[in-house]
Amino acid sequence: MKFCDFYLGNKLIAKKVKYCDTFRLKLVGLMFVKSPGNGAYLPGVRDIHMNFVRFKLRIVWLDENLKVVDSKIAKTWRLYYGSAGAENVLELPLDNNKKIKNGDKLRIKIYESSIRKNRR
Repeated sequence: MKFCDFYLGNKLIAKKVKYCDTFRLKLVGLMFVKSPGNGAYLPGVRDIHMNFVRFKLRIVWLDENLKVVDSKIAKTWRLYYGSAGAENVLELPLDNNKKIKNGDKLRIKIYESSIRKNRR
């Protein structure tokens, strides 16, 4: 499993976010889980649905350079469409109260989880 951290300048604003880089991970996102954890990042995704998501999320739309183009609080069982220029979606828990605003340029650090499940 891959994770990522997001920075605004040198300030860490989201840590150990689930990195959803496959079709399956992007489709499922945060559906069916009891908690948003640290959130999810969906590169190459513009529009999202909140079907089978049990909680509200803070959604941040980013352009190809990770510049914030829009953000809002997403409610369950609704569809949300990215605005012009949106190319990526960052889904954050509501308790992430970092001040992220339109025009902010984020940086990302992607890494593999150091914990591997044993397969038999």
